[in-house]
Amino acid sequence: MNLNNHDAPANSWLQEFDHTADRGILVNAGDLKQLFSRCAWGMFTILTEMESVRAVEEIEINVNADDLPGLLVKWLSELNFFHNIKHRVYCRFEVMEVSEHQLSAKVWGEPIDPARHVIYTEIKAVTYHGLAITQEQGVYQAQILFDL
Repeated sequence: MNLNNHDAPANSWLQEFDHTADRGILVNAGDLKQLFSRCAWGMFTILTEMESVRAVEEIEINVNADDLPGLLVKWLSELNFFHNIKHRVYCRFEVMEVSEHQLSAKVWGEPIDPARHVIYTEIKAVTYHGLAITQEQGVYQAQILFDL
């Protein structure tokens, strides 16, 4: 799944919500690759104005976990690590492989440029609190809370 600014309008598949000192997203998708891509997009919409981010650098990310919810947390935590420690923002997410225990993806973005990128907040952690991944009638849904 390749997710960039040309995918379906975010408001049709992404909802943000507040929870105490946290911010959450509720994401809908047609398959797991799209779900994980859209969750990454949703996380970065909390962090910055996505239209200002250019896809000039590509990195590959591979993560493993014991189960699907753990895999989602590891995937988003890895992206948050690159954002916080390597000072990057991302705008395109292509999940190439995803199973219950493993994910491999390519992401595109660029170094944070304070002249162009407004960073709204900092995500301290991707949490397990309230985390849910469900599938009903061919629609996958994920709910994730971020500790701000």
